[in-house]
Amino acid sequence: MQRLYILVFLGMFLASLPLSAQTQMQAQAMQTQSSQFSKLAFFGGYLDSGEFPYTDFKFTGFTLPGDFGTHHGFDLAIIRNLNRRLGIKGDFSAHFQSHTFPVNVCLQTPCVPVQQTAELNPKLFNFLVGPEFALADRRRRLAPFAHALFGLAHTTATFKTSGSVFNSLQTTTETGFAMAVGPGLDMRMARRLSLRTSVDFNPKWVGRDDAGARQVQKDLRLAVGVLFH
Repeated sequence: MQRLYILVFLGMFLASLPLSAQTQMQAQAMQTQSSQFSKLAFFGGYLDSGEFPYTDFKFTGFTLPGDFGTHHGFDLAIIRNLNRRLGIKGDFSAHFQSHTFPVNVCLQTPCVPVQQTAELNPKLFNFLVGPEFALADRRRRLAPFAHALFGLAHTTATFKTSGSVFNSLQTTTETGFAMAVGPGLDMRMARRLSLRTSVDFNPKWVGRDDAGARQVQKDLRLAVGVLFH
């Protein structure tokens, strides 16, 4: 009987060895999975922005007021995550505007004005880079973040008019320092897909006041899109 007990004990011990190894492997796998994070993330979305104060677009012979605020821009970004809390973001945004208005053209004396249609098309492009900070674990359903980005803004403004008495096509450009600072929120929709929204303050040194001196164009940007991670 004693020999039977010993055999049963040895059998139970040998049978438990694979189970213990499997349990240990599962624990190691869970620990490895918890320490992993997505190294790269890509964002693309719609951009809406409001800007103040207005700027003066100076063309040959005349000046037109305007700004670079937009309701139909876009924002693209790539984020290289260094760890669960810190990443380096490269951000590109484009702001588009288009205005159509009548102008009176007078080419002789005494003046007999001729009215025709003109267009003003301002465009602004941000090229920014900087840190992005995760304010909570990125694996959560709702994950807030904040970024501080720095770089350059490049602008173009095109004036065009065409009519029976006068045709003109002029473009003015400017490049200056820009930055964007603000918070955002990621809402996880699937394992590798999140809905991202962000609001930031985007000052740009590319404007001109009435005297022609450079001024800061202060912009608030709202971006909504998808984040692939």
